[in-house]
Amino acid sequence: MSKTVNEKAQEWNCSDSTVKRYCVSGIIPPAEKDGRRWLIPDEWPKPPMTRHGLCYLMDTIYQLNHGVAFSAIKWGYPEEEVVKGFAYLIGAAFITTFDPQNMAEELVNSSLTPRGEALIERENAESKVKTSYKAHMTTGINVGVLSAEFEAELSR
Repeated sequence: MSKTVNEKAQEWNCSDSTVKRYCVSGIIPPAEKDGRRWLIPDEWPKPPMTRHGLCYLMDTIYQLNHGVAFSAIKWGYPEEEVVKGFAYLIGAAFITTFDPQNMAEELVNSSLTPRGEALIERENAESKVKTSYKAHMTTGINVGVLSAEFEAELSR
């Protein structure tokens, strides 16, 4: 079953416009447009932060994979919100799974999924904020004795 923007706004204790903004921004991946209204799965949790905040968290994965020390990252959010943000990103399949309670050791092993890369690309295209995000993806193919690795980077 699905709920309307108004029903989710009441459930999440926020305004209709906030829920609609979540849907339009792409941070509720299973939200579907039905004519003029959005439908959101009953069980879908409230995003813990905006698209900009979630993209910032995803960008930290890129930074860690390119040599930035975990201790050097400036989160800009309380630790509890960062943990909730990463848990949401994992649950929404924007990033690969890791234990958000053990970020210092495990975050570097996480990566963005194609869905996460698309969200960062959208944030870069639509945002008025002057923050650049990068999405970096490496994939490999093994066929018998042949193997190939491909890399791509999306940035603003």
